[in-house]
Amino acid sequence: MKRLTILCWFVSLFSVVVSYAQSVSRSVQGRVTTTNGGALANISVTDGRTIVLTDKNGNYRLTTAPGAKHVYITIPGGYRIPIRDYAPCFYLELNDAAFTRSYDFQLEPTLPDDRHAMIVVGDPQVYTHQDVEACRPFIQDMQKYISSHLEGYPVHGMVTGDMVGDKPELFVPLKEVFSDIQIPFFYAKGNHDIQFGTRSNIQADLAFQKYFGPNYYAFNRGKIHYVVLDNVFYLGRAQEYISYLPEEQLAWLEQDLKQVSPGSTVVLMLHIPTTNKAFRKSEGQQVLKNSAFLYDLLQPYQVHIISGHTHLQDHHRPAPHIWEHTQSSISGIFWQGPDCADGTPPGYMVYMADGNQLSWKYKALGLEDHVQSRVYAVGDNPERPDDLTVLIWNYDPTWTVSWYEDDVYRGAMQNYIGRDPQTTKEIIKNKKTYSYDWIWTTETDHLFFARPQRSGSKLTVEIRDGFGNISKEYVQ
Repeated sequence: MKRLTILCWFVSLFSVVVSYAQSVSRSVQGRVTTTNGGALANISVTDGRTIVLTDKNGNYRLTTAPGAKHVYITIPGGYRIPIRDYAPCFYLELNDAAFTRSYDFQLEPTLPDDRHAMIVVGDPQVYTHQDVEACRPFIQDMQKYISSHLEGYPVHGMVTGDMVGDKPELFVPLKEVFSDIQIPFFYAKGNHDIQFGTRSNIQADLAFQKYFGPNYYAFNRGKIHYVVLDNVFYLGRAQEYISYLPEEQLAWLEQDLKQVSPGSTVVLMLHIPTTNKAFRKSEGQQVLKNSAFLYDLLQPYQVHIISGHTHLQDHHRPAPHIWEHTQSSISGIFWQGPDCADGTPPGYMVYMADGNQLSWKYKALGLEDHVQSRVYAVGDNPERPDDLTVLIWNYDPTWTVSWYEDDVYRGAMQNYIGRDPQTTKEIIKNKKTYSYDWIWTTETDHLFFARPQRSGSKLTVEIRDGFGNISKEYVQ
């Protein structure tokens, strides 16, 4: 009995120490080196609140904030991104209670990576193991594309959040599927990746952090600085959340950007878009509430914001120095219809970095990467039965869309807002087989029309993207 009493006393004491350590600051230290022991200076090390830099010997010392769970680094350009448990390994857990210890990082140099590629995947949102398996064709398509189009390029992936549909038990199976491609995938937290029913936003994050580590962080590749933020803020009631960046993230980002030269390119990923196009809804759950302050911090840079959440494909410029790329979902309409609600076929984006410059194109599953549109002959679109129409899923304002009738140039096609006829037709046909009765199409501004002058003439649509790539589609 006495031995049991002593054991219980030690357990209680340890619990008190752990609880105390989690509520106070801790002093941690360590060293960042190459795999052969060389010191790495000026590497950012953080606990998610404070950022310090390693000295000339690669050493750092950091006083962590109360409640901090990780110490992590910003991987510099020119170094391999390590992988552990199917995800990038740039962090260590703070799990030694009140005791100071060394948290060391080793990085392996690689060939120069000023020219590299990035694959962006939108909202897998898997609800079942069957949905997880449905992701495999996308991974296989990416593997094929990398080997045929990106040979010699360092490649990493970005996932815009909502890895699962409120099913944290599917985090690991999904990560395993994505690991088959053998490139590092960085993940943002989505609103379906949080634990509903908890009392606060901090507790709602715990499941995500258990499987993916910190919910906001940065890394470098070549001359581009990458940042991942968490703008899903749980309100502690039912499934209510808003899109909001807390002060601790904005303050951390402000520190982070001090290490980035003005004029540099910054790629920032978060789940919920910072803004929407005028014809789309702008509810609290659909757009970032405090985006103006984020834009202000990003003012000195050329910025590309990558978001998801809507399951729709959009590119626009919310500010002169910012592109926002909202990524459509690989799940289409929640694994129900063949396309996304705006008519975009499920696929992924491929971004090519050359120094500070980025270019991009959409790669639809099973299609060649030059296929960017779906053309409808006269009579095929109920919204415009007398017109030639075309849906261009990766359209942005830098594109031009022209048409020819019997090889005679007729000018630019007219842009309009409408619904994709093929997607609408498929939903009407199969609606009774879907798991959700609210499945329907969404308006898009990626549609164009022109009215032919003669019946039966040969019609050609010529599409030129913002990087000079030209594709042509023919209909009778």
